[in-house]
Amino acid sequence: MSKAAKPRHLSRAPITEAVIDVRATLPKESRALECLAALDAQFGEQYLDRKDIKEFQYKVQLDRPEADEKTSTQLGFRYKNATGTQVVQATVNGFTFSRLPPYEDWGRLKEEAKRTWDIYSEHVRPDSITRVAVRYINKLVLPGPVVELDHYLRYVPQVPKVLPQVLGAYFSRIVIPDPHRGFTAIITQSSSSNPTEVSPFLDIDVFMERVFSDADEAWDALDRLRDFKNQIFFDCITEKTARLFK
Repeated sequence: MSKAAKPRHLSRAPITEAVIDVRATLPKESRALECLAALDAQFGEQYLDRKDIKEFQYKVQLDRPEADEKTSTQLGFRYKNATGTQVVQATVNGFTFSRLPPYEDWGRLKEEAKRTWDIYSEHVRPDSITRVAVRYINKLVLPGPVVELDHYLRYVPQVPKVLPQVLGAYFSRIVIPDPHRGFTAIITQSSSSNPTEVSPFLDIDVFMERVFSDADEAWDALDRLRDFKNQIFFDCITEKTARLFK
């Protein structure tokens, strides 16, 4: 197996989405959609593009297809800025901030996430914060047209020896708890659906579940989660990969 890449700043990091997620328990009055809708004025002109967030449920009866049911529940609202690079989700379950390309850096990601969280938090007054997460989705565009994946990724699916040693497509997902730090990592790797390029996805989602004493403790945990995410990322790729995005 190739050695892991040395951790460092990548000036052209292959990040397609960076996410900070804060799950919270809201008081009854704040879970009303009318209350959440009033955030429009709070977010101001920077986040004018608002769309509903809905959860869909399907009930299927195999012996009576005509009785199948589809229901939806609105959970909150999704706000996007004018350039389409930043998205805020304000729901009855918590808050999510996403940064889309071009990615800048952790400092600016966290700063805007914290600013918009403060607006959300002051408005809904959560009873508690129960989960925080950091998620980075990376698209690794590799030089093709033929690539030996294990030259770039340290953990790739193995093809049985009795079969042609060609990997047409793949998807893997592992969940790893870290009991010492109280973290959990979900690492997903998959091939791209674009047949004209070799660009596997490396999706790293790390989170911590507990009842936090206050928001400051929760946001401090996000810094540690981001460091944990970086450890995983550089352990998953080789130096050859890191040099592509230096």
